[in-house]
Amino acid sequence: MVLNMTMTQPHPLRNHIQRTLRYGLALMLAATATLSHAQENITIHNPWVKATYPGQNISAGYMTITSANDVTLVKIESDVSDSVEIHSMKMENNVMKMRMLTSLPLAAGKPYKLEPAGYHFMLFDLKKPLLDAQTVNFELTFKNKQNVEFKQNVKAVVKGADNQTSHSDHEHHHSH
Repeated sequence: MVLNMTMTQPHPLRNHIQRTLRYGLALMLAATATLSHAQENITIHNPWVKATYPGQNISAGYMTITSANDVTLVKIESDVSDSVEIHSMKMENNVMKMRMLTSLPLAAGKPYKLEPAGYHFMLFDLKKPLLDAQTVNFELTFKNKQNVEFKQNVKAVVKGADNQTSHSDHEHHHSH
């Protein structure tokens, strides 16, 4: 069967194809808008990574993360490390305890300060030493209440011991 798609009368198959294409395009645009909107709701302040000493193959990353919506940080990847984990540290019975977290829930509008002696990222199996003023790229994966994952790219500066006390004037300081 040969279809002549230039007929003056609309052909039922052509109408079906056009509706399907319009529907598919609308879904794609809606999904793109939703993902873009979700990413814009995450703000990152003062991202930095601790410089390493010779022979050291681990480091730690810090930043303040604020989300406009309830989301969960579920995964972190970095270009300088084979493995990145979310960790928490807290004092229990006069002993500082660190534990790995599988995820970090973020409540809407509440800044989460990842800092030394608190929540932080641990970078394991570094590919090379981290020197002062280098840049580390992170890809943070979040999941919203609808179980939709989205990613946020972050560039963090490596800071040596002399530069680890700098803070942004716009940060909010909260303990978790």
